[in-house]
Amino acid sequence: MPPAHTLIEIEPAEPRSAVRLVTAHLSPRLVSRTATSAHVALMAAGALLLPGDEVSITIRVGRGCSLSLTDIGGTVAYGGRSEPARWTAEVDLAPGARLLWAGKPLIVSDGAEVLRTTRVRLEDDAVALLRETAVLGRSGERGGTIRSRMLVDRGGSPLLAEGFQASGAAPQPGVLGGHRVLDAVVLAGIRPPSSDTADVLLLDGPGATARYLGGQTHRSPLDAVWNEWAGAIRATEPLEREGIHAHGGR
Repeated sequence: MPPAHTLIEIEPAEPRSAVRLVTAHLSPRLVSRTATSAHVALMAAGALLLPGDEVSITIRVGRGCSLSLTDIGGTVAYGGRSEPARWTAEVDLAPGARLLWAGKPLIVSDGAEVLRTTRVRLEDDAVALLRETAVLGRSGERGGTIRSRMLVDRGGSPLLAEGFQASGAAPQPGVLGGHRVLDAVVLAGIRPPSSDTADVLLLDGPGATARYLGGQTHRSPLDAVWNEWAGAIRATEPLEREGIHAHGGR
């Protein structure tokens, strides 16, 4: 059986953008939209992540459109069987498109194994801002294993390709060490404003990453980075007309 597949698409249209939402493991809900923008909330449609789950989400943002995607609550990966759970996100941004995806933490509990892959493809003048947070273990746990990759292409050329593997049962120097939280904000398509709140790595192209390693998510300074970079993206957008609130797709 093929993996369950969640879909979020937006295309410009008058008077409201055309938004297509398909529910699978994840359930996208339309919060508001204008002619060229949409705000979508993303939540689990059932228990996630169980061993053997294959979660797949495709996001397509049309020419000149903006999509704000918000996770409702974090995700816990559960152990119990020696079978990994897979989480794959495919993102395609047309020329001039904007995506802001404020991801919530992925918690990898004892005995769990997660393979997470995010692929982002940007056309000319497209911009993406994503946040991914991995936490090894729930309270009192050491945590399972996560293998995570993020691949970003811009105009058909690689902009960012990185990955990491970490296990709470076998911590490694130079990866997370004694830390259990890896929080990351990735900006692709424009250079960020300068930030004094976190260590920022500029990419060899228009983009940057900011990371936090620590023991608790609430100690991460990346909320401020997210807000700064999101403001920089919104400053490049045309003025929005008044949003139209809705509770369904097209």
